[in-house]
Amino acid sequence: MSRTRCRDVIFVILWIGGCIVGGLTTVLEARAVPHHRQRGEGVRRLQNVTLDTRNSNLTVGATSGELVLEGCQVAHFGSELFQLLGSRTGSLSLRGGTIPRVTYASATLDTLVVDETGLYEFEVNSSYPVASLRILIITRNPLEQLSPGLARFSGLHRLDLSRNQLTFVELGLFNGMNRLRDLDLSVNRLVWLGTVPPTTVRLLSIRNLWVSYNRLQWFDDFPAAFPGLDTVRLLGNQWTCGWVDRARLDIMRHGITVFGADYDCPGERQGGLCCYEGDDDPGTEDAASSSSVVAAQETAQAPRTNRSDEVVGVRYGKVEVFL
Repeated sequence: MSRTRCRDVIFVILWIGGCIVGGLTTVLEARAVPHHRQRGEGVRRLQNVTLDTRNSNLTVGATSGELVLEGCQVAHFGSELFQLLGSRTGSLSLRGGTIPRVTYASATLDTLVVDETGLYEFEVNSSYPVASLRILIITRNPLEQLSPGLARFSGLHRLDLSRNQLTFVELGLFNGMNRLRDLDLSVNRLVWLGTVPPTTVRLLSIRNLWVSYNRLQWFDDFPAAFPGLDTVRLLGNQWTCGWVDRARLDIMRHGITVFGADYDCPGERQGGLCCYEGDDDPGTEDAASSSSVVAAQETAQAPRTNRSDEVVGVRYGKVEVFL
């Protein structure tokens, strides 16, 4: 083969190889970011700053779709700061730092996250319509009680109040949330969850309920208060065996899927849940009375360790379901 022809062949090979590599590069770049949203698009971040009403730093996010505050110091995130967000901000995340008090005051936010900010007070300003909020996540805070103003969030689809320090929750607070599908109250210190007679509550829209890892001994509004419930998590509580017996029958009757199971159990293990004999089980009629609330508070104990290696009836991968 002549030297000229060799050069031509080499050129063609290199040209074809370049086309292939170029094509592969184009595909990889296209797949690196989801086609429906460019990563980071419309997101603004403020980190490790101190904010107050005289501080204009917050306006940096006024034209973004999402504003994230990380490690910031805010004595009170109230109406003045909410108004600095601007109407184009759809999501606000407060993560870390110190933000002990929040008074919600936005007519346009879609999502609010308050995660590990030392929050102990969350109020809702009654001067603002708040139905636009669809997702509210308040987690890993020393929050001990819920404000009655929370009931104004009629547009919520998801409410995550897990990993706080709640002890009592009245179900009537969620009565006006007709779009609420997911309610997460897990990993708190709940000793009472229910309604006070003569109040009756039917939360028709809730499909998924998490009350795991609390200090509940009974929950006699379950499952009657949740006619549309699909899934529930109950493990990690201090249930009485009488309540577990009744609950299992209701679960089967209503076709509810229960995820999770107690493994280490010093008491009895019934269908995957650890329960205890000898604890007072107030029964359906007076479980939600005011005196029962006081009794639940007085008898609240630290979570008990569970020990058992019995087999749970149904398993989905690493998740067990008891019926």
